[in-house]
Amino acid sequence: MAKRLHPRSAVAQRTAGITLDHAAPVYDWLAPLMTLGSEHRLHKQVVARLALDRPADVLDIGCGTGTLTRQIYDALPADAPRRVCGVDAAEAMIAVAQKKAGARPGLAFAAALAEELPYPDGSFDRVLSTFFFHHLNYELKVKSLAEIARVLRPGGQAAILDVDVPYSFFGQICAWSGFWLFHQAEIAENIRGKLRAALDESPWRGRWQIASRHSGYLSLFTMVKPQEKQP
Repeated sequence: MAKRLHPRSAVAQRTAGITLDHAAPVYDWLAPLMTLGSEHRLHKQVVARLALDRPADVLDIGCGTGTLTRQIYDALPADAPRRVCGVDAAEAMIAVAQKKAGARPGLAFAAALAEELPYPDGSFDRVLSTFFFHHLNYELKVKSLAEIARVLRPGGQAAILDVDVPYSFFGQICAWSGFWLFHQAEIAENIRGKLRAALDESPWRGRWQIASRHSGYLSLFTMVKPQEKQP
């Protein structure tokens, strides 16, 4: 099925994943609409899973205009230095996120690819991604999951909220409607369980679980990187 073609920024042209430079001006009202008004509630559940009541370095992958990234920053203790980074391949999205960030020391946004994160090994205590992995084909899913494992510190936690195998009739309708609306084979992959398969093909094999399910077709996957063995 042919994909719709839209202008892509220089960074976005380096990936085979779906990017949304063209949607940046309307993304903040489009995202809640596409989640049937549940975006804010789902974001709160993801933030709650990250245990942000203590200082932590956090990375938000596929951050869009940075709505959740800012929520994470504001959830961290204000009496300690905060470091929260948001990355997205769409440079137009990053431009909006930077504009909306305001005066938040330690909050940074960068145009970058999930499969080639521009951070050293063990840079973050928490890594999350919401509504992003259905923009990646199977190969990029596996690569991006490996990158999450690489940039996490031992004992660090990751969370992914995305389209998954539907578990209700309503979920079937929502999931397949999204596929037919956007003509994305990547969405169909998630519906057929390929995100789960990618987790099993990545360093997260045997280390992931479904923490919660939502709206009949969404799953919150959580992972913990093992602590390094003492000599």
